[in-house]
Amino acid sequence: MNPATSSDYLETEVMTAAPQKLQLMLIDAALRQSRAAQEFWKNEQPEQAGEALIRAQQIITELLCGLNPEKDKQLTSKVAGVYLFVFRALLSAQTDRDEAKLQEAISVLEIEQETWQQVCSKLGTKRTTPAPHVGGSMTSSPTTSLEA
Repeated sequence: MNPATSSDYLETEVMTAAPQKLQLMLIDAALRQSRAAQEFWKNEQPEQAGEALIRAQQIITELLCGLNPEKDKQLTSKVAGVYLFVFRALLSAQTDRDEAKLQEAISVLEIEQETWQQVCSKLGTKRTTPAPHVGGSMTSSPTTSLEA
């Protein structure tokens, strides 16, 4: 599949996805980047590992920014704690080349992935109402982090 077709497909997927599917897609992307960093380290490619870890941190930041404390403050606080733990582990892995910290982050992300897969199974993955679209193009690209 050529890059333009892949990008169009991903944009359509994002625009039609239910919120729980978007959450899962971000977690999947963070896991992909974290596992890529492990592989880069194994192959003695520290610069590429660092870039993958930065992308994983950016995705976790998006997950944190997407939390809405107005819905359920206590639950939001707990979820934020989980994502902050993952972010710190990724940061520590990057700054200290700490493979154990990276594995901790991956383990937590795998649990999150499984949880959100179950949520998607129960609630579905397609949006029931059309996604808002501004002026024929997205004002920002939610696919940027997902493409990573």
